[in-house]
Amino acid sequence: MKPGAKTSEEPPSPSDLEGWRRVAAANGLRRLRPEDIVATIQHIGPNGDQRLLAALSTHISDELLRRIKRLVGKNHRNEGEDIIWRAHHQLIVAVLTPNSKDGQALCKTFRTCVEFRVADAIRAERKYAYRNKPFKTQPGVADDGEEIVVTIEPPEEGSEQAAEVQQLLNRIPDPRKREAFRLHMHGCPLGPGIGTTSIAEQLGISAKTAGEWIAETKALLKIEIGAAHD
Repeated sequence: MKPGAKTSEEPPSPSDLEGWRRVAAANGLRRLRPEDIVATIQHIGPNGDQRLLAALSTHISDELLRRIKRLVGKNHRNEGEDIIWRAHHQLIVAVLTPNSKDGQALCKTFRTCVEFRVADAIRAERKYAYRNKPFKTQPGVADDGEEIVVTIEPPEEGSEQAAEVQQLLNRIPDPRKREAFRLHMHGCPLGPGIGTTSIAEQLGISAKTAGEWIAETKALLKIEIGAAHD
């Protein structure tokens, strides 16, 4: 252990409710591992000591919120609030569901479980933003010769055009380059930022390499599109 690193106190056993009451009354929950507190909440159950349950649950809720906010940047829609509360709700449900996969994980690897659920919430937000982003426009001419602005609608998932795009991507021989381009199409940034997941991080490459792969894939796709229309 590094010198000066914080150490957690030994917690009471989950069945020692009097011990937990003393810790909560002395404002000592912050000195204990969140894993042990979650395990105790699950041991007490919804019909146990309501005052103690409220104290432990409030502490864990605040701890989850604090950690989630550190992982989510303000560069998302609504300054990341939707992501924060989506992840928080999912994790609170997990705390109260002992038999769930996340409910068990929070008793063993609290930080890792939080990071995974935040990453899921960020991906869900990106998918929502991609589906709801404003359509691109381009100048056009109506049948009567009047100049108009034409809306370019993106292909819907499952549509023939979307399937055609996927077929073209499947012709890219390198699966990692295909994945990089897929992430790029969904708005994932090349390099890491505050509270964001990047193409570089997900594929274990540099941001420069990610940019090169996407440029290369675009060039190959142009060639494939040209060949398909010859």
